[in-house]
Amino acid sequence: MSKLNLKYVLDQKLRIEKNIVWILDDAAYAERFLAKPNNKRCPSMYSLIETCYTPEDFGYYTKKLVLRATPKQMTHYSFAIDLLLLIKEDIYDNPVEARKLLWLRANRHPFTKLAKMFGYHRTTLKRKYEMILERLADKVRLNFLDKFDKIFI
Repeated sequence: MSKLNLKYVLDQKLRIEKNIVWILDDAAYAERFLAKPNNKRCPSMYSLIETCYTPEDFGYYTKKLVLRATPKQMTHYSFAIDLLLLIKEDIYDNPVEARKLLWLRANRHPFTKLAKMFGYHRTTLKRKYEMILERLADKVRLNFLDKFDKIFI
């Protein structure tokens, strides 16, 4: 392999890894805006109430704030599901754990909290996360780049 070809492959691989992290992050953010469960006993964390104050009113009032995910975020949500389903035994020996790790990291949980949850040391878990991400980027680059060409090219 020539140096230019190696540089191109490494740049493409790093760009794909960065885009995978970006898609997962955007999908985790969009999940917060999905419709609440249709259950009267659902917890109050799903209610989006914001207290406001305006100068023409006397005191505070509550205003129901409805947030919706954009179509781009919903597309990334769909891509994130497809990407997480690509994780099989060829990427990591425990694919369910790998999917959980990627999704919880996309939800911005710190590595220290995740390490306690999974029972690993913080740096060990970070290396596993990077290894899973690298192998997933390789798999996307070699086999599935045509499926995700809107994002990765």
